[in-house]
Amino acid sequence: MSNPPLLASSHILLAGSISNATENNLVSRAHEFVAAFVEESLKEGAGFVVYVSSEPINDAGLPMVFDWTVTKAIDRLIPGDADKPRLKIIASEERLSTKCNAEQRRLVATLTARGVAELEYLEEEVLTGGNVGDEQVEHANMMVALGGGKGVSDRARKMTKRLLPVLPLDLQLGANSEDGSGALSLLKDFKTNPLTYMPNSGNRVVKLLPALSLQEPVMSMADISKRIAKIFYEEEKARIDALPPDVLVLTALDVELAAAKRAFGIAEDAEHATTKNGLHVYKAPVTQRNGKTASCVVACFATAGNVDAAVVTSMLLGDLNPANVIMLGIAAGMRDKCALGEVVLAERIVAYEGEAVLEGGKVEARPEITRLNFRVRQDVSDYLSNRTSLETRLTRSYTSLGLDFPEDVDAGPVAKSVMPKQATVASGEKLLRDPDVFKAMRELHGKVEVAEMEAAGLFAACNHFGKPVLMVRGISDFGDSKKDNRFHLLAAMAAAAVTADYIANGMTLQN
Repeated sequence: MSNPPLLASSHILLAGSISNATENNLVSRAHEFVAAFVEESLKEGAGFVVYVSSEPINDAGLPMVFDWTVTKAIDRLIPGDADKPRLKIIASEERLSTKCNAEQRRLVATLTARGVAELEYLEEEVLTGGNVGDEQVEHANMMVALGGGKGVSDRARKMTKRLLPVLPLDLQLGANSEDGSGALSLLKDFKTNPLTYMPNSGNRVVKLLPALSLQEPVMSMADISKRIAKIFYEEEKARIDALPPDVLVLTALDVELAAAKRAFGIAEDAEHATTKNGLHVYKAPVTQRNGKTASCVVACFATAGNVDAAVVTSMLLGDLNPANVIMLGIAAGMRDKCALGEVVLAERIVAYEGEAVLEGGKVEARPEITRLNFRVRQDVSDYLSNRTSLETRLTRSYTSLGLDFPEDVDAGPVAKSVMPKQATVASGEKLLRDPDVFKAMRELHGKVEVAEMEAAGLFAACNHFGKPVLMVRGISDFGDSKKDNRFHLLAAMAAAAVTADYIANGMTLQN
């Protein structure tokens, strides 16, 4: 599988201009760099934000701004239709009509018609340099500063206020309006306050600046462009790594952790991160169907039972502050209701251990029943309703994971379908080996089909922290003495496959 582009879904603002007094060789070098940088950025999945109006030129006919250079490079590099816009064009309709020539207007219209560009109009009555900068910053999430004056400094200030990365370069170009030192002033400040411009990686980037010199280049423009793309990628990666995860994926046993690591693409020898409380976690991004990335963290209780589940879950919620929680693993299913390897999504949890001992020694059951969060119920319902696509995806996932159930086993019936189902789950401290005790749990709630030992603690911790939670279980036995130990891993793998697919295709991430 090829690696994803470094700058996928990013939009770069290349802000700058050139003084009429600048030597032509430096002007040419600047445009050579811009063309190379656009090419490299497009390869890595990025787009650009430009403002188009008239294009000032010097006595040699060389452009003094970069917006049309960017636009022409994108037109050359993407000659056909595009599946998504790679250029955001900010313009005044009046100035596009009166300040741009016919060839430039045709270029804008062609790029828009091919889906390569999106055109955003600003009203002429309120058009100012500040408004143009506001609109550009609204669409951009990273910036390169090259020459220019106050306009470049203003855009950089607006970007840094949003904690967005700004990389100033050292080419001595002056400013077309002769109103300040722009990128050079920013570069000087960058060296003193790198985290202002690269909030997550500035201390490292400042050491790389000499290699990025355009004034006295030691590499080709293409190689400098590659390094800049990598700098922006690593800044974005560091930013994402510092964010609370979208999903905390929990397991109780090592066999369940092994299954989760396989389903989420975590190598066996992958190095774990450690939370401040000493808990091991593995990071695993999952690409959702809308193209967004769900940042996931996988962890393990390393023991069974509701007490440990509640304690460890609480510690992880305090350390990581995830937006959502999912637990996956194995469980016992009622013999006449479930099949080995079948996957269930818990619709409610019945904590069956609660009791009152009355006068005379009479015991009265007092179970606690917890339902799923409303938003989770909505997601699960939608997920299970798309049966054809769900079955196709899970069949493909099972195959890629090498998950193949034996057809006939002495322990009992084996799942014939990959389709998961919803079920009510009983949770307590008992490792069930008695089918009569298991069946008696239906007296507490008539829909109980599954029993396990962590859900009550898990849900209690998540409810305390206000976190939406879902539990996914693969059926490994029937709560009696008839076992087939192969289904410990097989059922865990099935649950892990469904969990990964649910995050990718069923879970709604809140902004």
